Amino acid sequence: MSSLRNVCWNVVAILPLTVSALYGQKGNNWVDGTLIEFKNDAAWCWFQDERAVVDTSRGRLIIGSTNMQNSVDVTFFDITAGKVESSKQFSRLQGGPDDHNAPAVLIRPDGGYLAMWSYHFDEYNTHYSNFDGSKWSNEKTFDWTKIPGGTNHTIAYCNICYLSSEKRTYNFVRANNKAPNIMISDDNGTTWKFGGQLTTNGSDTYNKGYYKYWSNGVDRIDMVFTEQHPRDTTTSIFHGYIRNGKCYSTDGTVADDNILDTFDIPNYNSFTRVFKNGTELDGISYGRCWQSDIMRYSDSSIAILFEARADNSINDHRNFYARYDGVEWKYTYIGKAGSPMYSDEEDYTGLGALCPDDPSRIYISSPYNPGDDSSKPGKREIWRGSTSDKGKTWEWEAVTANSSEDNFRPIVPRWKPGKEVLLWFRGRYTTAQNFATRIVGTISEYTVKNNYQKEKKRNFTSAISVQSNRNGFVTLDLGLSPLRSIITVTILTVSGKPVVSFANGVYTADKRGIRFSTGNIPQGVYLCRVTTREYSKVMTFGVVR
Repeated sequence: MSSLRNVCWNVVAILPLTVSALYGQKGNNWVDGTLIEFKNDAAWCWFQDERAVVDTSRGRLIIGSTNMQNSVDVTFFDITAGKVESSKQFSRLQGGPDDHNAPAVLIRPDGGYLAMWSYHFDEYNTHYSNFDGSKWSNEKTFDWTKIPGGTNHTIAYCNICYLSSEKRTYNFVRANNKAPNIMISDDNGTTWKFGGQLTTNGSDTYNKGYYKYWSNGVDRIDMVFTEQHPRDTTTSIFHGYIRNGKCYSTDGTVADDNILDTFDIPNYNSFTRVFKNGTELDGISYGRCWQSDIMRYSDSSIAILFEARADNSINDHRNFYARYDGVEWKYTYIGKAGSPMYSDEEDYTGLGALCPDDPSRIYISSPYNPGDDSSKPGKREIWRGSTSDKGKTWEWEAVTANSSEDNFRPIVPRWKPGKEVLLWFRGRYTTAQNFATRIVGTISEYTVKNNYQKEKKRNFTSAISVQSNRNGFVTLDLGLSPLRSIITVTILTVSGKPVVSFANGVYTADKRGIRFSTGNIPQGVYLCRVTTREYSKVMTFGVVR
């Protein structure tokens, strides 16, 4: 069992003026960059990875998706030419369309590709095909009824990871005992065998946990998961990892000394709880959590995006960011995620994505402006967040605005720092079995902020600071550069609720300090948000009596 503490950063998302200004854009469907339509009639669920990968040697983007014709597609997009090369459509599955049917894709160590998928229910097969550089192989199946003892549950999801240190490919599947099971291949996905059951629990619902995975491709696979479905019970967020055939909690405590067996299978309590159901922040209880994304970076930090219901309201979901710094998990409140996408699935929201090549970048889908939970909800838009303090605070930019359709389920495949493919859905999503969506996105280059270092902006520098004293006053040092800036100061609670705004006006380098009274503010921890025309910063301060 892990002894790590869960620690909350008392901060919320930052709202730069540039975000608000985007609402003034003329015309509908504004996009930051050139919008590319990669695939029409296409969707994916978020529990199969990787759904898209970049083949850097060929300059190709490979996208897995499913459609309303109930078939599975793998699309090749030529990044250099800026056009679709081809789209392979595999055979139709039984049972009708379902976004859960989408394939996971992998670039094999020999340069070929592997695609794996399964039908959401009613089948006992995992389907797969290999691409040898010129053509896809005939579709093959792994029959789960043939594993030792057979299977007692239908199959869903594929999550493919290759570890070069073992020369082995893993596929994590919901299968026997309603739990995550393991398939392994030692010949680059040509043939497969049963590996074992990863975890278990005592629940009687149809799913014993939801899992997302991320691999460094060498010797480690990280996973983030819940106990069950948040619709069925209260759920927390847990983390663990796989290495050398064992699985561990975050701090390296062994949870299972042999993942490739069906003996002494660990449950969720053997791993690290990142965020506990019922956690309170600013008087609001958060729970029934569900994860969006997980990454582990080259500096050994781990990041997780997840959502939670506010006071158990099915119409009020909130986004959170969590980061493990090598010692402990900390989390940051991001903002409202909105109501569910349809009534039968109370916890389906727009979701979010981490950037695998840059720990300072994230994306979320929300009808709310991040950092401003009181803003009027509209269509779900895509927002880009950036941090200069390892996730403690975030600055936000709009990627889409004034949209006539929803934008949701963003993903960012691994590529290289400074180059980025951002994909998401645009369209109408009625249910997981009825959608009129297309995969769109942008391909762009950006300036890498090494070690989370912030790029310098005009009119506002990192010299700004806030200090409080026991005499009922707070002093704000603006650190202005150049000489004049229009300043707005807002005091907020730790969840982003405004307490008081003041100091709207022009300040110069000769009048750098603002001193304000905290006499009417109760003792506690607060946020101070300072905004100029071009920049915004949030800082934490305490009111002490």
